[in-house]
Amino acid sequence: MPSVTRWPAAGIELAYRCTADVLLHPDGSPRLRQLLERNARVGALRPARMEQRARAQLLRAKLSTALTEQVRERRSDSRHTAEAEPRDLLDAVIGVCPDEVTDPTVAQLYVLMFRSIVGPLGYSLAWSVLLGSLQSSGSPWSWPVDWVVREALRHRPVSWMVSRPVPFPTELGGIAFQTGDLLSVSPYLLHHDEQHWTRPAAFQPDRWAQPSAHRPYVPFSFGPFTCAGAAVAHELVTEAATTLTGNTYLRVVGGGDTRPIVTNAATPRPFTLHHTPTKTLTALDGAAGRR
Repeated sequence: MPSVTRWPAAGIELAYRCTADVLLHPDGSPRLRQLLERNARVGALRPARMEQRARAQLLRAKLSTALTEQVRERRSDSRHTAEAEPRDLLDAVIGVCPDEVTDPTVAQLYVLMFRSIVGPLGYSLAWSVLLGSLQSSGSPWSWPVDWVVREALRHRPVSWMVSRPVPFPTELGGIAFQTGDLLSVSPYLLHHDEQHWTRPAAFQPDRWAQPSAHRPYVPFSFGPFTCAGAAVAHELVTEAATTLTGNTYLRVVGGGDTRPIVTNAATPRPFTLHHTPTKTLTALDGAAGRR
C-alpha cells in the first residue's frame, strides 16, 4: 500500500483483494472480474453526489448483465453440476439454486452475497484501523490486534440493526408478537448498554483481556442466526489489521469525528491514514542524532 491512503475506500479495496479469487475464480471472465473490482470500489462506498450515484447505478446494471451471462454459460456447461466442487462463490450460488430459479435471480443473489462480504469486511477493517490508531496517538498499538478488532466490532458494529421474522407467537418484555412479525435488535445499542458493559462509550481494547466476561456481544448476530462466515470474517479482518500495523507507525488525519454514518450499515467517516515503517523512523531519528 502507499504510505498515504484514503479510508474507508482503502478498506474496501483490501477486502476485495483478499477475497477476489474466492468471489470469482482467476479463470473466470476477465470482463466480469473487472466489473466486480469496479463495483467493490464504487458501489460499496455509496457515492454522495447525484452524478456519482448515476454512474454507480450504471455500473451495477453492467455487472448484472455480465453476471447473468456468466450464470447462463455455467449452467449450460456440463462441468458445472450440483455435484461438482464449486471453484468460487458464483459456482456455490448456482449450485444451491434449483433449475427453476431464473438466471437474473441467481445473479442478484450473487451480488447480494458479494456486497455482504466485501462491504462489512472493508468497513470493519476501517473501524479497527481508525479507532486503534486514534487511541495509540501515532505509536505502535500497545494491545493485541485481536483485542482492537473485537473492541471495534463492539464499539462500532457495521450491522447496527438485525431483523428476523418471529417463527411463532411469543411475548418479550411484555409485548406480544405474532408469527411473521418482524423483530429488530440493535447490536449497537446492546454493545452500549451500561447494565452489561463498563464505560460502553469508551473505546477500550484491554477489556478483551477477559473476553468471556462480556455479554451481550452480537456483531455477527447470535444463536441459529449467527452469520455463517463470522469466524472467517473476524480472522480476515484481524490478519489484515495485523499486516497493516506490523512494525509500523500509523497516524490518522481527519478522523476525529468517530460518529458512524448510518444507512444500511454503520460506516466510518472519511479519513486519511499515514503509515511509516518503524525502521524508517529509526533511521531518521539516528540521522537527526548524528547531526
